[in-house]
Amino acid sequence: MTASSDTPPARPSETSRARRSAALALAAITTVALAACSPADPGTGSAASGSASAAEIPDTAVGAHAQWVLDEINADEPTAIEEIETRFAPASVAELTAAGLQDVFTQMQAAAPWTPIAYEGADTQARVTIESEQVTYDMSISVTPDDQIGMLLFAPPEPERTPAASWDELREQVEAASFEVSVQVTEAGGDVLQSIGDPGAAPIGSIFKLWVLGAVVAAVADGTMTWEDELTIDAQVRSLPSGELQDLPDGATVTVREAAEKMIAISDNTGTDALIRAVGRESVEAAMAAMGHAEPERNTPFPTTRELFWLLFGDDDLRALWGGAAGDVDARRALLERIPAGVPDLTSAATTQPGWRDGADWFATSDDLVAAQEALQEYAGTEAGAPVRDILAANPGLEFGDEWSYVGFKGGSSVGVLAGSWYLEREGAAPVVVTVLARSDDPQDLTSPGAVLGWAQDAAAILAAP
Repeated sequence: MTASSDTPPARPSETSRARRSAALALAAITTVALAACSPADPGTGSAASGSASAAEIPDTAVGAHAQWVLDEINADEPTAIEEIETRFAPASVAELTAAGLQDVFTQMQAAAPWTPIAYEGADTQARVTIESEQVTYDMSISVTPDDQIGMLLFAPPEPERTPAASWDELREQVEAASFEVSVQVTEAGGDVLQSIGDPGAAPIGSIFKLWVLGAVVAAVADGTMTWEDELTIDAQVRSLPSGELQDLPDGATVTVREAAEKMIAISDNTGTDALIRAVGRESVEAAMAAMGHAEPERNTPFPTTRELFWLLFGDDDLRALWGGAAGDVDARRALLERIPAGVPDLTSAATTQPGWRDGADWFATSDDLVAAQEALQEYAGTEAGAPVRDILAANPGLEFGDEWSYVGFKGGSSVGVLAGSWYLEREGAAPVVVTVLARSDDPQDLTSPGAVLGWAQDAAAILAAP
């Protein structure tokens, strides 16, 4: 749940795949990655490496903005603040400020010229691989319905990885990782088939949204909510991306179902916070316990995404007080009451240290997530939970083989956190839940989602092998 995104390793070749760039993270801080990716030492060269032919950028809504960004990072003069304010959606500028975005462009200019060497995308989202003499980046960009830039992310391309072809190879790769990570494969309703790494509680980022979905089903079941009820977007629920609903004006409405769908498929934080407000914080805490979390007190009180952003990026004293109040529910509830309206200033987000060791995240074991996934599948068999299977399957997060007939997924990320949980079904075998939970004190350890979450693909392939 950073302000970047739940970014999967797959490239966006169509709209649904492009939107997955927002689905692995809880509250993806787009600006964190953007501001952190200052170019390498520009050296003295003045020409692009020419290792690949220039790619054509199409004349689409997003293509036009991508070309503008490319022109600006190749320019000799700083980008005008007025142009940034015109080009970027207000919510995007609020995250890093126009001056902050100007600084990012200036940093990129230091490594110019940049050449686009690959382009994939749809009308409103795209990924452009750009290359200079010193470094190569993937530039991910999206546009809003008002034809403004809603998200801009510069990040290193996903590194090549060698899939593990056996459980022994998978164990060897996981145990050799430079960060803390666990991988678990569990037969639904049955035994743990494989457990690699520390099985203890770990930060999970946006995976917590499974419990919010469970709380919504509970509210529908008891008659206090329907899937078609309308939720109002305002400053009390407007959060940082990932997502789309943060771009709506105050007073705009979305249905419960729409918010739930976006919460899971694109990890929409504003939709999540609107749902938490509608059902009540205590109801989410109750759902977490009802869905099998062994230690729900770890996440009590249950923060919204906006509140967690304040703990991560607000005043340092706020994070220190939160960490110091571990185990004191009343003190932490009082602390959440002190959080101001709106979202924190992310000007210094690029240097923010992971907050999970201070308790600034949501926590679970693999067993807790197995229980949550199983509970939601049970709810899907009820009248109140009828939409749940489709909601969970809207974004698989990763590509799995054709032998898997159903993939339910939720992933999560934050500063120094990357996690994923999958409910997988195939013909002739019991469903399985695969979890990958990674965390590090150094955020740079977890900048390549495919290199970490790809172990879930490997586990599924090993299971399905003849």
